[in-house]
Amino acid sequence: MAIVKMNKFILLLFESHKERLLEVLQGFEGVQFINLQNEDIVENYEDLKGLSKDEVGEKYKLYEENLSKIRFALDFLQTYAPQKSTFLSLLEDKKEISLSQLTAVMESNSWNDVYDELKKKEVILNDLHNQKTKLEGEICALLNWTNFDAPLKSLRELNFSIPFLGTTSKQYEDILVRDFNKQIMNGCVEILNRDNQDIYIFALVHHSEEEKAQELLKKFGFSTFSQSYEASPFEIIESYNSKIKQLIIKEKEIKESIKNFDGEREHLLVAYEYFNNLILKLNASNNFLKSEKVITICGWNPVENNKELEALVKKSIGNEYYIAFNKVDEEEASQVPIKLINNSFSTPFESILEMYSMPLYTEVDPTPILAVFYFMFYGMMLSDAGYGLIMIAVSAFALSKVNNKERRNIFKLFMFAGISTMFWGALYGGWFGDLFNYFGFNPPKLLDTTTDIAQIFILSLIFGVFHIFIGLGIKGYILIKSGNMKDAIYDVLTWYLTLIGSILMLMRVGGKIGTVLFVVGIVGLLLTQGRSSPTLGGKIGGGIYGVYGITGYLGDIVSYSRLLALGLATGFIANALNLIINLFPSPIKYVLAPVLFLGLHTFNLVINALGSYVHAARLQYLEFFSKFYEGGGKKFTPFKLSDKYIKIIK
Repeated sequence: MAIVKMNKFILLLFESHKERLLEVLQGFEGVQFINLQNEDIVENYEDLKGLSKDEVGEKYKLYEENLSKIRFALDFLQTYAPQKSTFLSLLEDKKEISLSQLTAVMESNSWNDVYDELKKKEVILNDLHNQKTKLEGEICALLNWTNFDAPLKSLRELNFSIPFLGTTSKQYEDILVRDFNKQIMNGCVEILNRDNQDIYIFALVHHSEEEKAQELLKKFGFSTFSQSYEASPFEIIESYNSKIKQLIIKEKEIKESIKNFDGEREHLLVAYEYFNNLILKLNASNNFLKSEKVITICGWNPVENNKELEALVKKSIGNEYYIAFNKVDEEEASQVPIKLINNSFSTPFESILEMYSMPLYTEVDPTPILAVFYFMFYGMMLSDAGYGLIMIAVSAFALSKVNNKERRNIFKLFMFAGISTMFWGALYGGWFGDLFNYFGFNPPKLLDTTTDIAQIFILSLIFGVFHIFIGLGIKGYILIKSGNMKDAIYDVLTWYLTLIGSILMLMRVGGKIGTVLFVVGIVGLLLTQGRSSPTLGGKIGGGIYGVYGITGYLGDIVSYSRLLALGLATGFIANALNLIINLFPSPIKYVLAPVLFLGLHTFNLVINALGSYVHAARLQYLEFFSKFYEGGGKKFTPFKLSDKYIKIIK
């Protein structure tokens, strides 16, 4: 319908009233602050120079610490005691609580005790994990030594022999054994194990040849294995595995005990919203400037809320304030946050517009027109009445469960898409493809997708021309409204004449009227499209390039053939799926058919519904918006209460 009219307000108040006012404005949810601490803004306003930046206050750090603790507790609980999620749980609205109730609940909230207990359990779990990791590392180091079956402490009890236990590169195996046997007279060497890179060696020599053996092994890069263990490697591994099992049991017990805190999750969620609201309120001060005792606040609010805003200020802090409302200047238009207001049909389609870009404050809201065409195009591309019926049923069920405004708009959009899909599906005679034909019933149809392809193609192009003409008309309206009548004639009327003339010529109707309109339009484009260029050559080049733009319009119109293509694809794939299911012999077919039908058609519905969603949006963004829409506006984001987990009501 329209973009809500905004104005800028300037509010002065004593610093002692700030906290109370922010609490009221947070519940009001109708103002968006302007960051006066931005140096660019201060430069443009002489009255703001000399003021200092406001600060969040001393309590901010404490609130942040509390919020950090709560986040940890919630994440920790979600890891070890996750909430069960079902389809119906996704449709549940957030719990609602008033701000006064929230404050009252916090007086007896034991969230801190819950955090302390969970933190202790985290410390225990980390300690158990570290112990387990250490033991697993020890086992990994001992695995290649299991062939040494004597207690390792026995190596330290030898009187006349020196043991060597260690590794060297596998490439030295043969030469090391050869040289050892050749050079050491009183000793032996044994290869205990091998892996891809190393060999694991045990050597024993008489103490008189210790130095000779050390020199020999050193030459081959011998790396000594620690002999600090007592038992044999195999026994040590068995012992460590036993300890790991005990640690795992303890770990499971701790994790099971964490599940007992699932009932405390509600206290944590309430505490999160409480402290998050306090932080949001304190963070608002980062937008303000102040003198010794006075706070300066500036922001945007809808014009229709001026009286209500001033009444709230007066009620909260008395008469000790100054407030002024200023109309939006031309220079500020690009900075004004955008709030849209539409009827119940168009509102769900605002999300499609937001994905592209919000309009500028000086533009028109294209949502109502976008809603009509998106509604029509989506159904024409999905075009199966059975699929549309499913979409309507699912969205109707969801709407009966959900009260949240934003989520209801999503399901309303889904329902409108289903209604359009059912309409076009019935028009084409498609009910889960040609399902009814297998039962001897041929549903009535106005357009047959197997024989009337040319008619559907022409209908798609007609919709495209109509859509583009409306986009041009909106551009003309914007130009006329802004006082640029000549631009409306040069950039809109000339294209209307050119396009209408070319269509009449192609259709061979209207006699010479089409030729006249086309020629007048082309001449108009040649003479006007280069008007902004300062040179004659530039004007001529701009005019020629402007005429060349007709190819772009031709491409835009042909692009609407996707309305035919995607509609046929959905139906033909559905028909193919029905044929595949019917190919199974009896009686197997009667067992598999329901399962296959449900699975295959669900897949077809999801894939083509997504494709229709994307391509219906594409026709709006590229073919329609390119004719008039600039975009670039920023959505109105009022200062409000936190509602991440719990909806706080006034």
